[in-house]
Amino acid sequence: QKACKGIVGVRKTRRLAQNIVDLVRDDNSLMLGLASIKDYDDYTYTHSVNVALLATCLGRQINMSDISLEYLSVCGLLHDLGKVGVSKDVLHKQGELSVGEWDEMKAHPLIGVRKILRLNAPHKLRSRIILGPFEHHLNPDMSGYPRTIFMDKISLIGKILRIADVYEALTAQRAYRTRAFAPDEALRKMWSERGQKFDPILLKSFIRMMGLYPVGSMVELSNGNLALVMDYPEESRNYLPLVLLLADDGKGNLIRGDMVYLADQITKDGSLSLSIVRGIEPTRFGIQAAEFFLHEK
Repeated sequence: QKACKGIVGVRKTRRLAQNIVDLVRDDNSLMLGLASIKDYDDYTYTHSVNVALLATCLGRQINMSDISLEYLSVCGLLHDLGKVGVSKDVLHKQGELSVGEWDEMKAHPLIGVRKILRLNAPHKLRSRIILGPFEHHLNPDMSGYPRTIFMDKISLIGKILRIADVYEALTAQRAYRTRAFAPDEALRKMWSERGQKFDPILLKSFIRMMGLYPVGSMVELSNGNLALVMDYPEESRNYLPLVLLLADDGKGNLIRGDMVYLADQITKDGSLSLSIVRGIEPTRFGIQAAEFFLHEK
């Protein structure tokens, strides 16, 4: 029955996105701040919205208060506002940055703080949303950037943004690398760097929230079929997703097949008759996972 209902998780995400949109719409100064990012660089804009969604989901996962979630969402939306002060040549450079270019890139958290302080927004709001954008490239041991002698630990919002920012960046197509990380690859890489780069408890909560193969992941099943992870209908079974089988249309294109709920594939002896073998980067097959969500049956 849950498999037939389909993508429950996507509807929840849409509601969450609408809440963020409503929040920004209610404060014109925040809308202008976000618009300045979009006007300058489309990738940074998309990245910022995705980081806000991921961060807010993690905030809900750890039961942050509603007002804290609002501040967290705004911090996610504006965490890279400072990149409007970085040259586009540096932002889009293919290959390694020079020392001077890297110094310019590392300045964007401080530039962002200055721009947030200039927003025509209530003082209380500005004071609550400057710390996260300042901290989002700092590690738990205070390494990273910008270097500071005035702090000895990172705020909760800063730790959450760090996780959301890195995950989104790893799984996105970027000019400086040949391919994006598959979601499960990104989570494994991040887990190997827990403690050093990420708060271990928050990262564990993030992985539990996302599932080992997050919604939108392309996977290979044990029978050789390809599929997309569409939802985790039961939170207690975040290793058994609802998947959409991908069928060959005979012309070399992958099209929608049947929905299969892997929890229904448990046999009497407790084993799985169908399971996920590995994650796959969707662009290898020339598909965008989002298209299969937007054109749901």
